[in-house]
Amino acid sequence: MARRIVRSEDGAVAFTLSRAPMGVFVERVQLRQGRGRVIHAAIFTDGTSFERWCDADSVRFDYPLVHINVKRHGNSLLRPE
Repeated sequence: MARRIVRSEDGAVAFTLSRAPMGVFVERVQLRQGRGRVIHAAIFTDGTSFERWCDADSVRFDYPLVHINVKRHGNSLLRPE
């Protein structure tokens, strides 16, 4: 199974993307200083919904390189082998 990990330099946010039988599985982990960890997981079956999800995430403003890499790897994993 293909898998990609994208994380910010400061370690505050990390994405794990994996190819799944029905599309791509994405796990987003955000560390909140002194307040715990927030984990979000989703499965996307098409590029349109994946792109919309990525573009709605505040990571695109806070960590633009992470945002670009998540989109690139996710779209790559959605393409058939």
